[in-house]
Amino acid sequence: MKNQELIDYLESCGVCRVCQLRYLKARGTEYRDMQKTFQRLDVKVTEEDEDGPEENTPGEQQPEAKKPRLSICSTCLGLFSKDFQTQLIDGILQSDFAKYDSEGIVLAISLPMTLQLRQLSMWFALQRKFGRTAVDDNCAPDVPIKEAVKLILHPIVCAQLGKEYDSNGLMINIDLRHSTEAADVAKLVELNKAAFPAKAAHQKRIEISRGLLEKQYQPSRLKADLFEKYLPIPPAAVNDPLQLQSIELAGPLVCVAGRYRKLSRELSHTPWVLHGQRILEDSIEEIIVRNVGKHFSDTPEKITFMSSGREDVDVRCLGKGRPFVLEIPNTRCSSMTRQQAFEMEQAVDLTGKVSIHNLQVVPREQLTHIKTGEEQKRKYYRALCVLEEPVTLEILQKLQISESFDIQQKTPIRVLHRRPLHTRPRTIFSVKTRVHRENPRLLVIDLVSQAGTYIKELVHGEFGRTAPSISSIIGKPIDILALDVVGIDLDWPSDVNNADNVDKC
Repeated sequence: MKNQELIDYLESCGVCRVCQLRYLKARGTEYRDMQKTFQRLDVKVTEEDEDGPEENTPGEQQPEAKKPRLSICSTCLGLFSKDFQTQLIDGILQSDFAKYDSEGIVLAISLPMTLQLRQLSMWFALQRKFGRTAVDDNCAPDVPIKEAVKLILHPIVCAQLGKEYDSNGLMINIDLRHSTEAADVAKLVELNKAAFPAKAAHQKRIEISRGLLEKQYQPSRLKADLFEKYLPIPPAAVNDPLQLQSIELAGPLVCVAGRYRKLSRELSHTPWVLHGQRILEDSIEEIIVRNVGKHFSDTPEKITFMSSGREDVDVRCLGKGRPFVLEIPNTRCSSMTRQQAFEMEQAVDLTGKVSIHNLQVVPREQLTHIKTGEEQKRKYYRALCVLEEPVTLEILQKLQISESFDIQQKTPIRVLHRRPLHTRPRTIFSVKTRVHRENPRLLVIDLVSQAGTYIKELVHGEFGRTAPSISSIIGKPIDILALDVVGIDLDWPSDVNNADNVDKC
């Protein structure tokens, strides 16, 4: 089968020049200079090939047609036509496209199943024309339409909108329909019963899907004569092209990381609701989302807040603070300047309850730092503890522990409502203790422990549920009055001094 013979037959079946290239298995940039590609493939060049599939820039006045409009392609139904490109670009520009600042875009086009049926019909037609030795039963003779969309439409749309292709950029969801879809799918249901009667007999309802067409509908599994009883070979001409049903935009997912310091002993990590009643009026999550999220999104309720661990309501987090990240979907703004980040940090600081710093946009791949190896991290605490009697030298000496030791810790009673009952081994790396200068019954204990250790229970032992404990080590009752997290062994995100901004706007 010579290329020119193939093209002559495709043209007689009403296949457009772009789709003719698909059947010549053109790839990449070969669609951009169609004239050169056809010449290289020993195919006659037409006037239509001179410009390729590219369209004029938006708003540019279109030249008058030199010849009558070509009929609609029987395989792509006008998907790769200049008319459709113009309609698509206009539709995108008339949407909320201008509200998004993303430099990258990606097209997500929902195509009617009738296109797959037409591809199969043409597959059968080519086999009848050129034989099964020239056109294989298992390997489609064309570049699939979905792949062709990436090769052809993506570059055109990106160029005309002044954007780059980015799979993580602004997603433009395009829903296409065609007037023959309902009738073709109805015929497909009947064809499916006839072609695969054993499966159909066990199905109360036949689910017709694109996946079903891709897996089962090819010449190796379906006879052309049976297919032709329901649908024509080659595909029939149509009077109307694909219709642009809708365009919906979904902004990219943006991840904003930083570190927070918790300054209040009356603040929960996330909204605290018990039996449907709000316990505390605010939380770390809400304060940060309220002051950072509005820059990126109009839907703060969809933002996900994550951190490397969490504190109890009455525990402060000081030092460099605790790493956190916001996962922000459908962002209209995908970046921020140092100045903007600094203003967000200041807004949070003004609450007096939380302070944040190192605020920055990070790649999504870095989110693994938050959870990976969580229990292998070290955390540093300072606890203010009280004895029933003044501290003795013996007690002070027992609580100077430089070598690590292991404890067995049952799930604390106070969290059994949200944690399963387990006994967890944990490592305590060091204990250093001093007497409080103003009260001889008070101890200031600095602890370094494995992440996931319940420090309050480590101190008082909780009726022996944590062993050994500080209480069991000194052989006396001891309780904890206040606890601070003073360090977290996670060098992420990177240090950024937004106060020293250089991108003033």
